[in-house]
Amino acid sequence: MIKMSDFLNDCFQKIGWEKDHVSFGDLPLFLEAMAYRFPFENRAVLANEDYKVTKEELWRRLVKEQRGGLCYDLNGFLYFVLREAGFQVKLIRGTVYAGHQEEWALDGTHAAVLLSAEKGDYILDIGFGINLALQPIPLSGETAQSPVGSFRIIEEETEKGSHVLWMDKGEGWQIGYAFTLDESDAGDLDDMKDMIHSHEKSPFNKSLLASKLTSNGRMVMSDRHLTIQENGGESQKSDIVSSEFEEKLNTYFL
Repeated sequence: MIKMSDFLNDCFQKIGWEKDHVSFGDLPLFLEAMAYRFPFENRAVLANEDYKVTKEELWRRLVKEQRGGLCYDLNGFLYFVLREAGFQVKLIRGTVYAGHQEEWALDGTHAAVLLSAEKGDYILDIGFGINLALQPIPLSGETAQSPVGSFRIIEEETEKGSHVLWMDKGEGWQIGYAFTLDESDAGDLDDMKDMIHSHEKSPFNKSLLASKLTSNGRMVMSDRHLTIQENGGESQKSDIVSSEFEEKLNTYFL
């Protein structure tokens, strides 16, 4: 067994992981622990923070500081953690489908992790807002279920890649994102970050947002509203002002 590094030890402590390793069978629980710990949030974009998306920097921001991040932060960190834990993983790039606008979002700005294991290949993702399967999604087309809904991957040619992640959150199957199986360089995470920070069509450089799944529901926040849903009940929506965002984020999300 691989001796646990300080990097992994710090990560495990941060998410409350009590084992000294992660096996393939552990991954659903491990992905849950990661998703419940690190919110999807864009403070760094609105503050135009300049940093490199590296293993060391993500460790500092997510583990040592009170931070969440966007897909390149969260799935970038997941990639480095799983690689350190001995898994065969690579980064891939995808393009999100903005269903409400019925068009593709910014090209190649979604990062995810492709894991190869004895039983096949899988997509792992903790950086797609609250649209998380919380388990490996097989490339074989089998459906993965989570409290959020159903997820499956279909091999089909699109203008944005050879595979499509579909999801059904109770309103029928819809496209989440398309992707290719081409391996991305870790440096591509910087390209995604720069585009999300600066591009006029970026959905994340306009106003503050945060979201996170919890063990009994979900939370979503803008600079105007905080919405909390627990135990399958009605969503509780409260008004906030933008100056409260940081405080609410620290209280509820971090």
